[in-house]
Amino acid sequence: MQRKRLDVQIATERYDYIKDESDRTGVPMNMIADELLSMGIAVKRGEVIEQQSLPVIREIVQTELRKANAQLRADLREDMQLEFIGEIKALLRAHSDRLAALIVRTFRHANITQRLAYALLSKSHGTEFARRAFEDASEKAGRDLAARPAKEGESA
Repeated sequence: MQRKRLDVQIATERYDYIKDESDRTGVPMNMIADELLSMGIAVKRGEVIEQQSLPVIREIVQTELRKANAQLRADLREDMQLEFIGEIKALLRAHSDRLAALIVRTFRHANITQRLAYALLSKSHGTEFARRAFEDASEKAGRDLAARPAKEGESA
């Protein structure tokens, strides 16, 4: 390694440190000064590199954190869907089954009521009157259903 001479003025405490260190260890003062300068230069270069690379490192870390956060949200969304959709499907099926049973029961009772009313009219006023009353009631019910305005969410 090629060596060059450097004549510099330094603070007294630094000179005293180098002199004391040389006396204590027996290493020449110029070697201690060279080592200290090397460490100082390395620190300075590190600071410059750190200053230049910090924004890049910060961006990399932020990008990775955003990716990890997005993945966590996606995993959480998927877990919630798996957990809740199964329960919702079971509830909907139970409610649909209950509603279907009630509708069937309602139609059955309406049919029974219709037959009883026909039988009662037939006995009290005759078969022809009962038939005409049934036809008239059917026609009016059909007209009422057709004329009724459909509410939002309902089909006619």
